[in-house]
Formats: sequence, structure tokens, C-alpha cells
Amino acid sequence: MQISDLLGQYNNMSQSAPLKGTGGVRQLVSSLREMSAGNIFEGTVTYIKGGQVTLALSNGQQVTARLEGKVPMMVGQSLFFQVKSNDGTQIAIRPYMVDGNNANLTLMDALSAAGLPVDGRNLSMVNAMMEENMSIDRSSLIQMARIAGSNPDIDVKTLVQMHKLDIPITPEMAAQFQNYADDRQAITREMSAFIDELPMVFAGGERTDGKQAAFAGQLLSVVTEGLPEEVFIPKDIRQMLAKAQETEPQMLQQPEAQAAGDAAEAVPFEKTAEGQRLLSSVPNTLGNVLSSEQIDALSQQLNTLLGMDTTSPLDSTVSVLNAIQEHFSASGAIDGKLIRELFAGAPMQALLRDALEQQWMVRPKDLDRGDRIRELYERLDDQLSRIQELVKTTGQDGRHIMQLTTDIRSNIEFMNQMNQLYTYVQLPLKMSGQNTSAELFVYTNRRNPAQDREELTAFLHLDMEHLGSTDVSVKLRGREVFTKFYFEDEKTYDLVEAHITELEKRLLAKGYHSTITVANEGKSVNFVEDFLKQDQPSAGMVHRYSFDMRA
Repeated sequence: MQISDLLGQYNNMSQSAPLKGTGGVRQLVSSLREMSAGNIFEGTVTYIKGGQVTLALSNGQQVTARLEGKVPMMVGQSLFFQVKSNDGTQIAIRPYMVDGNNANLTLMDALSAAGLPVDGRNLSMVNAMMEENMSIDRSSLIQMARIAGSNPDIDVKTLVQMHKLDIPITPEMAAQFQNYADDRQAITREMSAFIDELPMVFAGGERTDGKQAAFAGQLLSVVTEGLPEEVFIPKDIRQMLAKAQETEPQMLQQPEAQAAGDAAEAVPFEKTAEGQRLLSSVPNTLGNVLSSEQIDALSQQLNTLLGMDTTSPLDSTVSVLNAIQEHFSASGAIDGKLIRELFAGAPMQALLRDALEQQWMVRPKDLDRGDRIRELYERLDDQLSRIQELVKTTGQDGRHIMQLTTDIRSNIEFMNQMNQLYTYVQLPLKMSGQNTSAELFVYTNRRNPAQDREELTAFLHLDMEHLGSTDVSVKLRGREVFTKFYFEDEKTYDLVEAHITELEKRLLAKGYHSTITVANEGKSVNFVEDFLKQDQPSAGMVHRYSFDMRA
């Protein structure tokens, strides 16, 4: 939209609505010429024809502008406009929008009353405060403007929401808040990326003076800290292993030989299909995380590099990593190239992943301990902090993993802050054959616990490999439990619905009377809109004129 030929416009206007004296033309030309790019002003549409529109300004004057492109407007509509450019003879303007909507006159009046500049960021700030049903009196606006001014790189709408929810405002917290608002908060995904990246830090660098080995040894010490070397072998597996090694001893036919009717040949037990199946069923052992070929390759590599004995499928991953760490600590200079080859290999990466998953993933059976999650996040934050410091002090090129470490620790800190007021936690779960992230929302406000005594409401979200997206809504009132399962997959819906009575019987045995339903539909909860704000309703989109139809 362009405003041009100002004197011609003045002459045309003066014939129908003449201004008094020559001061009128000077005032009009002066006010428009003084407008610079970015200035915002209000105009009311009084006439539209073809590509021309006449605007009435707040001082009673009128200007005619040429419309560029499709700009929806109607006679009587008041709009804000922003100056795109002004060369002294021609001014280009465009309708000004606040967060995608026509600006509200109230926004400008509120800023003027508070003595704040009427610019795009401040208008967005006031608009966001009104949408959040916050006061826009002078002191509130000045306070919010100070916060916005101190955090110029943070989206002003995010700042307003965080301030309303009493969340500490820092760049890291703001980034996490935005992740949660956009459903990108899954800590399991960040942890998985970290685990994938860590071996690259072990393998990095070009040191050959012994510091490479010391660095790797220190990192291994953190990775395996507190983990048991012994593995638990279930009784039935122990019995099958003993029986297999006694009755199928190293004299087993290869499948090809059996098919051809050839004589049996000696085959080590762990090389047979049955042997590998049994050995791979023992968690956290080499046989569980590596193939027989990888075990052989790792044994050869460790023997060459460190002179270590041959490894066994029943060796725990932690015992092997501890042995490597001890060799690094006890040895002098070790060829950095050999260290890099060790940690760059798939077998070593698998061992590191298994150890870190033991550290940072929770099995569902362990959740009966109330402090398990707190201990997990305390340990995770401590270990990440030490790894971060170690990477800094050793001069390794670990920029990517440093960023991942910062992101995970920021996520943990964000959850800690949230749990000062609300009950929310992410559960990084170690399931059979997969790692997944669960979210538990408990709808309580710790600032007003009395209101939650009669009824407890919670929501659990899981992403399962075979069940798909699984959501569970639970309401507990005394000993009455009302539960609803949501499944998007029809087969999962049918499966769970067929076994509902089993769950009801188990709950009844624990003294709970339950009402359980299953829905074949999706159900999602947005952390910010549906959880944090569940007891703080927003005003919604702010319009120039609003009416309560319920009145």
C-alpha cells in the first residue's frame, strides 16, 4: 500500500473538508514526512474503490493510499498500519499485525499510559498479557517490559507465560519451556543421542603421550560408577545352561551337517543356535549385547591392545569396561591410534551403550521405590556434569556432546523447577527390546493442596513399540478408580479391551473398585496449555471488541 502525491491529496480533501489556514497543509505534510520506517499509526477505512482506499487519521485528517496485493478491509474498520519506507515524497505502508491478528487499540493505549514505546515487541507483549488474562496496568507493563528488555533473544510470548507461571527466566529455561510447549521435551531422545555420541569423544583427538589413555580411563570410570559387575542369571536359565553344556557338549552337529546326514563335528556350545539363544537371554552380558563374531573381534582387539584375556559371553559388560579402565590407569603411554580404533568399533560402542542404559534407564519393576526417579536424575545430572568438565579440561573436540549434555541437564533442571509447584516427571524406561519415554502428569497444584484432597487426577503417556501411542487417564476418589485407555491402533484397542477384566480383578484384590473403559482414539496432553495452565484459564485471542454471549 502506498501513499503518494501528498499535496494533491490535500487539495482533494480540502474541497470536501477544508483545513483552516495554511497551517493545515504544513501539519499534514510534516506529520507524514516525519514518519520513518517502522512507525505505527492507526487509520479508519472511510472509502474503498478499486485499488484505492481512504483512511481517516486520529487527528481528523484523511489520506488516500493505493492497495498492494490482497489486503482484506471494509469501510468503518479501524486498523493499525506500519510505515515500510518513506523517501520524503512517497510513503509505503502496510497493515500492522500483532501475532498474526489485527492490532487492538487497547494495546497502544496501554503502552502510552505506561509511557512505553509503541513498537512491535511491546505490542506483542501487551497482547500476550491480555491473552493470559494478566493485568495490563502501568506497573505490570513496566515490570514485564524490564523482563523483556533483559531477555531480548527470548520470544516475548514465552516470557509472558513463564512470568505468569513463576518459572525462573534464563535462556536455558526458556529453551526448555519452548520444547515442552512444542512437545519436543522427550529426555530419552536426548539421552539416546548422547549415548551415540560419547564413543566419538573417546575416539577423538590425536594424543599419543598417555593423556589419551588417561582421558578414556577417567570417562570409563564415570560410565561404570556404582554398577555391579555380577549379573543375575535366572534359575531356569542357569538350569538350561548347565543341561546344555552337559548333554550337548562341544559335540554338536552344524545344521548343514545334519541336513546332509554327515558325521558330527566339534562346535563350541556358544556357537550353536541354542547356545547363543540361552546366552543372549542374560541381560547386561557380552552374549546379550554382542554377537559371537563381535565377541571374538573384541577379544582379539583387547588382547592386542592391553594383553587382556579372552572374554566370555557370560562376562558382564561392566566387568569388561572396568578391566579396560584399570589397564588404562595402570599403563603408561598407549598408542592413541589403537585407543581410537577400540572406541570407534561397534563392539565397544555397544558395551558403552549398555552401561549407560543401566545407569540412566529404569525398568518398570523398579518403580515400586518412591525415590527411584529422584535418585536417577540426581545421578544423571552429576555424571553429566563430570563428563562435561572432563571434556573441557582435556581439550577434546566435543562441541556436539557438550551441547547435548547442556540440553539434558537443562531439561532436568526444568523438571526440578516444575516440581516445586506441580507433579510431573518423565520416566526413561528400559523395556524388553526397546527404550521408551513415559510422562506422568498429576493434576495437583502444590500452592493450594487443599483443593486436591477429595480427588486425584493423573495422566500417563507412553510410546510403545508394539502398542503404539498409549495414553491413560486416571481419577482416584477414595477407593474408587476411574480409568480410560486411549489407543490409536485398532489391534491394540481390541487386545487391551479383551483383558480389561484381568486388570479389574487385580485392582479389586488391592481394595480398589474400578471403572475401566477403552477408547479407539488418540488423546494428547500439551504440557503448557493443558497441564501448567489447567488451573489458570487464559482469556484466549484478544479482539478489538469482545462480548460475553452467556450474559
